[in-house]
Amino acid sequence: MRGFLKLFGYACCFTMPITANAAPLDVLGAQYPALYQLYNTNKNYQDSLTRYAARQGFRRPIENLATVVHEMIHVDSFVHQGFFIDGVYYEPYLKREAWPTVTNKEIAPQIPDREKGTVFQLYVRHTPTNHLGNVVDEINAYGHVLPFVCRNEQESTEKQVKNLVGFLNLSEGYLRTLRTGVPAEYRRFHGQPEARGVFVHVIQRAWNALKECGVPVATIPVQEATLFVSL
Repeated sequence: MRGFLKLFGYACCFTMPITANAAPLDVLGAQYPALYQLYNTNKNYQDSLTRYAARQGFRRPIENLATVVHEMIHVDSFVHQGFFIDGVYYEPYLKREAWPTVTNKEIAPQIPDREKGTVFQLYVRHTPTNHLGNVVDEINAYGHVLPFVCRNEQESTEKQVKNLVGFLNLSEGYLRTLRTGVPAEYRRFHGQPEARGVFVHVIQRAWNALKECGVPVATIPVQEATLFVSL
């Protein structure tokens, strides 16, 4: 991951920020009005999430604000019981009956070593009862804020890309395990129009975000999701 990010970079894909000295929140408002509105709608969480982001190591101005917005996407999606996608809420959010019953604990032994990066170590092992819907929730949040970081603070991009690719790898692991080991659950998930639709939409947005940031297409996990969509 580190090698290709440094090799390809991101400068080719974006114009420079509005002004070099623009406040991060002003830049967010000018470039991503739906995220700006989300931030201002959740005033009660701004200070606490800003401190939380700093404790997590996201301390540069843009990446800190991006992480705050990332967490607000989770909060706002939960409150509305719909995935926040550019200001619209998509059901079925995390309703267990809409998603495969397989959990992180059950998927962990099926993940090959080449896919066991930071996300596996810090997410899968610490959230054993989470399921594919939760993974989609993370992909959705990263997919929203990654372009903002790439466009305005390139030195903070690598961490965001690494995390998003990690969650995409995890979604691939879920689909692969379901397809090869639990085909009835695979078919049931594919037969859920709302869950299938939001899954495809979120994954496609994440792919587009990575491509916009200059990540080589060949390195973006797509195999299982592409097969799932083609059914």
